[in-house]
Order: sequence, then structure tokens, then C-alpha cells
Amino acid sequence: MRLDRNTLILIGVCAIVIIAVIVLGGQPGAAPDVTPTAQAEGAGPLFPAIADTGTQGDIVRFEVLNNTDGSKVVMTKDDANVWTISEATNARDLATDQTQAVGAMSILASLSAIDRFESDQPLSAFGLETPFYTFTLTAKDGTTYVVKIGAQTVANPRYYALVGDTTTPIYLLPKDLVDGLISEISNPAYVPAPTPTATATSTPNPFSEVEQTATAAVEQAQFFATLTATAQGTGAPELTAEATAEATVEAAAEATAEATASP
Repeated sequence: MRLDRNTLILIGVCAIVIIAVIVLGGQPGAAPDVTPTAQAEGAGPLFPAIADTGTQGDIVRFEVLNNTDGSKVVMTKDDANVWTISEATNARDLATDQTQAVGAMSILASLSAIDRFESDQPLSAFGLETPFYTFTLTAKDGTTYVVKIGAQTVANPRYYALVGDTTTPIYLLPKDLVDGLISEISNPAYVPAPTPTATATSTPNPFSEVEQTATAAVEQAQFFATLTATAQGTGAPELTAEATAEATVEAAAEATAEATASP
């Protein structure tokens, strides 16, 4: 049986569709959208044993070291639970602020990762081959808790980090908390310096001793002249003025001569 031309075309189109379905069906499909969870799988405290404030009592030493220039700050706690800045590049002759010292220690002890991951890339890609900063806590029994800080991430405000002497996994830490710990180097936990009080200063007298003496003599002469005029009655005002003027000139001359005379 011969097939007409239209039937042959229809058969050919169906064959093409079937082949296309078979070929496309063998290709991997696009990854499905994944709804992000509230907390990344790798998130959590770096040091679970001391993450709670109630478990941080045995921490006796806190250190932040800049591996690039060697600047640092070291705080130690004595048997009376008093923290002291025992070493600091930016040391000052001030007492240690206990609240700030305990707060910095606790932030490091409770530091949590935003996420963590494994990577086949070299550590240098994350600034962790030679970390920029090293944070260290030391307990009474000698146990150390170490965090090594690398470069900042490009897209988000985070730092790459390693814990202890491991090279994997790589942790992502919140930038604000890490920056706060780094700032302890430049601004150690000292009690604020007292605000200096203004010291009163005397204002120089613009008049010389001779001028002051003469002025006092003039005022005294005017006073006696007024008393004399009053005693004489009100009938001789011109005499009162004249007497006042003469007494003033005379007193001024005498005062000036006495003040400038050699002892």
C-alpha cells in the first residue's frame, strides 16, 4: 500500500518528536530551588564546651594577636577573679575595666559560626594560609581555644576562619564580632581616663602699681573733700569743687612720687 505525501510528512514529524523526547529525557535537569533554612547546617558555637557564660569561669587568659605586625593585647585573671591587662602594644597607665575585659573574653568564648564548609581550594584563597589574626583563650588546666582569622568574604560581611590547628572545615564568622575583638588591640579594656578639670588662672591687672596707688589716693582725697564741703554747708558749692580738684591733684602727685621712690 502506498502512502500519500501528507501521511509520510505526518509520520516523519512524529518520529522527530519521539526522538527529541528520548534525547532530552536523558539530559540532567536544572537543580530545584531550595528554600533556605533559618539556620545554616554548619552554624553553631566554635567551642561548645565554653559557649555558655556559666562554663567560662575557668578561662584565665585572653589574647588577640595581629600576625602581620605583631601587635597584641593579653589579659590574665588572678585567683580573685580580677582581670588585668598584662601585655598590650597600646598600653596605658590605667586600671583594667573589668566589665569590658569579661565581655571581650565571653564574646570570644561564645563565638558562633554563621556557616562552615569544605573546600578543595588552597587555604591562601581564603587568607588562611597565613592568618591575619589569632585569638586565644586559655583555661586553668592549660586547655587552649584558638581561632585563626583569614580574609573577609566578598559578598557578605563575614570572615573566613579556622579553629585550632585544623585546616578544615572553614568557618564563616560574623564581621561585627570579629572586628570588635580585633579592636581590643588598639583600644584595650582600660578604665576611661578622668576628664581633666579646668584650672582657674588669674587675669593680669592692666594697671601698674603706681597707677593703682595714685587712683586710690585720688579717691581718698575726693572723699575728704566731700566731707569738708558737707561740714561747711551748701552755700559754697564752687569752693567745694575747687577744693576737691586741688586735693585730687595733690594726692595723686604725692602717691606717684612715693610709689616710684627708691627704697
